[in-house]
Amino acid sequence: MSKYISMINGKWSKSISVLDRGLSYGDGLFETMSWCYLDNKKILGVEFWDRHLRRLKDSCSVTKIKFPSKDLLTNYKRKILNRSYDEGMREGVLKIIITRGVGGRGYKFEKDITPTVVFLTFPNNQIDRKLYEKGVKLRFCNSSIFSNSQLAGLKHLNRMDSVLARSEWDRKNFFDGVMVDDSNNIIDGTMTNIFFSKNNILYTPLIKKSGLNGIMRQVVIEKSKLFFKRVIEVQIKKDLFKTFDEMFITNSIIKILPVKNLQAKNFQISNSTRQLIDFFSNQKKNVKNLELI
Repeated sequence: MSKYISMINGKWSKSISVLDRGLSYGDGLFETMSWCYLDNKKILGVEFWDRHLRRLKDSCSVTKIKFPSKDLLTNYKRKILNRSYDEGMREGVLKIIITRGVGGRGYKFEKDITPTVVFLTFPNNQIDRKLYEKGVKLRFCNSSIFSNSQLAGLKHLNRMDSVLARSEWDRKNFFDGVMVDDSNNIIDGTMTNIFFSKNNILYTPLIKKSGLNGIMRQVVIEKSKLFFKRVIEVQIKKDLFKTFDEMFITNSIIKILPVKNLQAKNFQISNSTRQLIDFFSNQKKNVKNLELI
């Protein structure tokens, strides 16, 4: 296990109650984001902090989990990042987990239950920069992604479909696996969202009954008009993936990674995609994306 720092309900701890509903039922939500310090000053920031908080608040509303105040979460963020910096981290991953809280047996929950709020920081696992130039290899997963239109798009704690899918390969040959639903529609990767391109038009799977509407996916959809003709959210059948010219994957940590191969199909990497990759790489140096402490 790599070094990490853990804070639970504002206190330095690595343990939660065995009666926590997040443990018992996966009754909770999480967000994962990048943080870093800027220049040679102790200025720490979290990339797309406000976007992550908005999604977390919206997800709490859907799942009927009490949303802690933004001020409380911001205070926790400041506290754990300051400690992370003091212990030698200069950039890394910030993870927030909010469970419904500690409760008794049974699926029914009490309305006045107090949520459990967990903050974690991890150092970055450095990705070989050559992968951004040459692309990565993917594979199709045998495990199907779960479908639930009420929870589609949310980053909830019920990730068994991704866990089972990721267990299908041990080799380092594949960066991620592509998941499809029961209707053979491509949805996303075990840890990434998916984009295809043809004739300088971006296509991304529709997140309607399953899958995660990642923050990076949202930002790419907004910014893609700078480099592509347009972006279309649409159902993409598995047997159609070979009709596209290129493919890339996204999440809040890796940003944008081009795909060079999926199941014997080789993809190109267009200038538009390279410009998009460079755009977000350079944005890390731009405080506009960071909510500063």
